[in-house]
Amino acid sequence: MSCKIKGSNKQNLSYTKDSLPYLFQVFNHPFTNLVFHNTSTGEIEKIVHALPGKNSCGYDEISARILKASALFISSPLCCIINTSLESGVFPTRLKYSVITPLHKKGSKNIDSNYRPISLLTSFSKIFERIIYIRLLTHLTSNKIFTKNQFGFRKVLNG
Repeated sequence: MSCKIKGSNKQNLSYTKDSLPYLFQVFNHPFTNLVFHNTSTGEIEKIVHALPGKNSCGYDEISARILKASALFISSPLCCIINTSLESGVFPTRLKYSVITPLHKKGSKNIDSNYRPISLLTSFSKIFERIIYIRLLTHLTSNKIFTKNQFGFRKVLNG
């Protein structure tokens, strides 16, 4: 597919207000396939211990505090479940559920628009999310898919 872009700045495509020319330049070749390598019990334990030690929980009523206390015992079965999910490409349906709670922002508590919804996810889904985040970020960084100007809201990858 050939596309001509009027007024493109070919000298400095990595920094333009209109990123379309840059994207055409970068994405004209295929990237390496995204492969999610398996996790380990050590990685899961590290992620569990990094979770904030809050008592809040999702519909399963299992808080991060309980997970931290039982990390040694749940890391092996959780590793098996997560690896099966990564290999099959199927995220467990029950982990997609959340408890939605209204949180008061400001103003009168009698006006619905003064509330914003927060979703309380299960702690298990947060572990899945972190593992997938690490793999995605590693792939995007190692294949130089991020532009030089794409740095907002990004943390340094700690593993």
